[in-house]
Amino acid sequence: MTWRREYTHLTTATADAVWKRWTTPEDWAVDDPDLRLATFPVPPSVGDSGRVVNHGTPAQRFTFTELQPGVAMNFRIGLPGAVLSFPHRMRQTPNGLSVTHAVEITGPLALVFGPLVGRKIAAGLPAVVRLVTTNALADMAADARGE
Repeated sequence: MTWRREYTHLTTATADAVWKRWTTPEDWAVDDPDLRLATFPVPPSVGDSGRVVNHGTPAQRFTFTELQPGVAMNFRIGLPGAVLSFPHRMRQTPNGLSVTHAVEITGPLALVFGPLVGRKIAAGLPAVVRLVTTNALADMAADARGE
């Protein structure tokens, strides 16, 4: 069983600027209003573990399962009877960089955790993707100014 939702946003930010936001733990809490803290090794590698703390919930351990610089990043959190994954993708289009964040739940209890956990996460995806791309543009502007 699989439960999945995703959101895509076009931006003029570069893939490098978005990649930096995806792979810097301090940026995660800035780009995700529901997140209080993220910790993981920098630069991350596939198989590395980290920890995320959302506002009002216990810490969750996660593992990076995919890291393709400038292309894709994914990490997963184990749930009883399911796996919660966060696939991130970007690709250049004629209209700009297409940036997609998704939430995917797989396993025997995916259809239970989808409405319980996934729906709230999915509702926040548009804001998170817009913050990632907006902050990537701000990072690019600061770099251009030499800050």
